[in-house]
Order: sequence, then structure tokens, then C-alpha cells
Amino acid sequence: MLAAVAVGLTAFTPPADAAPDHLTLDTYVLPINSRAPALAELQKQGLARVAALLQGERVWADRRKIAGPAAALLREAGVQTSSVASQVANGASYPDPPRSITDKECQRNLNNGLFYFKSRFAMCGALQFLQVWGKNGRPVGESSFALMVRGTIPDPRDRTVHFDYRFSNFAATGNTKTSGLMVTTEVTQKLLISNARKRESGLIPPKKSFNALRAAPNYTHNVIFDAGQGTKPDDLIGMAYVPYVSVKYPPEYVAGTNPGPQRVTFAAMNWDAASYLPNNRTADPKKRGGASFSYKVTLPYSSKQGAPEKAVADHLNLAHTQPAKTKPSNPHKNVPGFQVDYPLHRLYRDKSRYRANRRAAVNDCVKYWGRDYATSDPAGPRECDEYPFASTYEGAAQSSKEHSAPKDNFSALPIPKAQNAAGGTILALFYDKNRILDGRDAKGQEVDAYLMAIR
Repeated sequence: MLAAVAVGLTAFTPPADAAPDHLTLDTYVLPINSRAPALAELQKQGLARVAALLQGERVWADRRKIAGPAAALLREAGVQTSSVASQVANGASYPDPPRSITDKECQRNLNNGLFYFKSRFAMCGALQFLQVWGKNGRPVGESSFALMVRGTIPDPRDRTVHFDYRFSNFAATGNTKTSGLMVTTEVTQKLLISNARKRESGLIPPKKSFNALRAAPNYTHNVIFDAGQGTKPDDLIGMAYVPYVSVKYPPEYVAGTNPGPQRVTFAAMNWDAASYLPNNRTADPKKRGGASFSYKVTLPYSSKQGAPEKAVADHLNLAHTQPAKTKPSNPHKNVPGFQVDYPLHRLYRDKSRYRANRRAAVNDCVKYWGRDYATSDPAGPRECDEYPFASTYEGAAQSSKEHSAPKDNFSALPIPKAQNAAGGTILALFYDKNRILDGRDAKGQEVDAYLMAIR
């Protein structure tokens, strides 16, 4: 019996010159809503076929949605198909923009985008990371995890921006060594306007193994700049915040595909203490003003029957869709504000330019509807409505201030006084509640911008 056992043991002892197993590991980065193939699919199709399929998955960054200098940092531009939820006016008012966002909202709206902005105070981004563990050229294991980063500014009177990191969707099947798979999270914080000094609290996710992150998946990092450090006249500070994730393989595994640090999302932020925006006077001068994400938020006007701003919405829609029917006449008229790469820029500080915009519009109302345009309608008093608004750099006098700007690229129209007032009230609240800054700096470069929509 002892001899038989000895023979059996010898039969299962590999030869001394047997080649060691060739262990490989590949990582693929996928949009959060992409379906990762199961291990059985990987084994059926083989590594080469899987690599070709997974490398076709891409995350797009639409730089046109970012307002101000941060857009230049997004080298990859593409089409982000998610639509941004606009805050719809209720009566002659404008609601408070949302300041929170759920994981489900983020995932539902991201599609293949690098970021989703729910409002100027709530945004997110997410990626999933898939590892294919190979042995002698064949997939033998699969692991995966996801990271979602949610940025919020919960309190309009607080200058703190919160970034919540949540690792999730951990899975491992087959032969893996996730205890040796190290995950590193790093954040680039680049000041774009001002040389201010920030304060930070909380924790960026530390370097941890796959298994350790699964046990402790949640982290929060807070960033704040005190008022009084920004550029004049609005005490403006601008910064880009970009989280990256990279993975390091166990030493016995040969790296097949390792994409290196991957952007999980991209956030551009403004801190200001503008005198014309809320919270500009506080007991503690360091707490004046507020913060916002610098993206081109959309103001929708309602053209529905009974909407108090309906006449304004109808005028804007006509200027946008049938410019040839508006005054002044211009066969090449193409009003801004309705395309993401042709936005509006708020005008506040230059009061003389604002008055020039109004004069140019009123002159055309007089020219085309007579000096009595305000009183000639039996239905009631009217006012001269203009688009683009007098409170924008693109207003009616733009060509007299900027010689490269097209002439007569605006529309003027007498509309009911009450409807014009309602539209103006909604616009003013939109500016305040979204912290829309004067859109140009002293050199004429974009600082902030916004868009229009007709519902």
C-alpha cells in the first residue's frame, strides 16, 4: 500500500523543467451604463476579441458645456447626449435650483458623458473598471468595480464644495487575486482665476487594494476658498477639479492592457463675492458670496397658454426660428443663446452699454411701430421687448461696441407690458439663483455664460 501511494504521488509531480504559468492582467475602462461581458463570454470569445470590443467603449467630454477658461482644459470634445434638466418658471417666478443629486439620477443621465450637471450646484461623473485575469493566453477570471463622484454645493450661504466618492459594484469571479490589485485615486486641482489659497477637509480616497476598498467604499473631500482672495471686481476665483483613478497589478501578473490614470469626471467651479449677487454682505467678510459650478445653465421661457411670460417666449422663439420675420431686417440674422457653442453673456457692470442696448431696441420699436407703439394697441399698454436681452453683451448695441460683431443681429418687438415685466422678473431671479456672473473679463474673455430654451 505504501508503494502504491508513492507511485501515485510521483505521477502528479510536474517535471522539473515544466514552464511556469504565464499570468496576465488587462484593465478596461467603461462608461457607467455599459454592460461588462461575463467571464463565460470572455472565455468563449478570447482575449483578442474582447480587447477589440471593450476598447471601443468611450467616455466623451463636451467642452462646450463648460463656461469660462476651464473649457480649454478639456482636449477631447464629443457629443454628450444627456439633456440637462432646466428649472422651469412657475408663474412670474423662478424656482431654487436643486443642490443635491442621487446615484440613480447620475447614472440615468450620464450616458457616455464625462459629467452630468443637474444644476449649477449639483453634478456628477462615474466610470467602471473591468479586469480580465488571464492564464496561458486564456481568460480565467474577471473582476470589476465602479466609482461615482458627486459634487454638490448644498448651502447658498456656504462657500464649501463637497465631493462625495462612492466605490460600488464590486465583483470577482473565477481565478483572481484582488487582494493584490491596488487602486489609486488622485485629484488635480488647477487654479484658473486668482492665486487664492484653499482650505480642504475630509479625505480623497487613499491608495487601497480592491478588497480594502470594497470594505470601506465611501469618502468625502471638501474644498473652500474664503472671500477676499479673488480677482476684482467680483472677487472671483476659478478652479478645475479632476479626479483620476489608476490600478496597479500584483507583481506576478504581466500587464497586458493598463490604461493608466483615467479621469472619472471634470468639474469647473467659481467662487465669487459679487456685489450684485446674493449673500454679498455678511458679518464675517470671509463668508461673503458663494460658489457654483461653471457650466452653461439653461433658462426656459414658457410659450404655453396662460404663462405670464408667453409673449416674451413667443418673441424669442420667432427670433430664433424665423429671424426673417423680425425687425430690424437682416437676411443673415442668427441670434445667440440657443446653441451651446453660441451662448449669452450677462452684462452688469457696464451701465452705459446696457443703456445703449435699450436705446437701440427702442429706436427700432419706434421706427417700425411708430412713436405711439406703447399706447397704440387697444388691448392695453405695451413695452419694447428686445432679444438678446439688454442685460447681455450680445444686446442690440453690440455691433457699435464690438466692431467684429454682426450688425442688426437682434429683434425688437412691442409686447404687452405685463408679459414683458414677467419675463424680466424671471430673468432677474434666474441670474440671482444661479449666481450668473458678468460674462466677460476686462480683456473680453469669457467668464460665464448661459443658454435659452422655449417650452
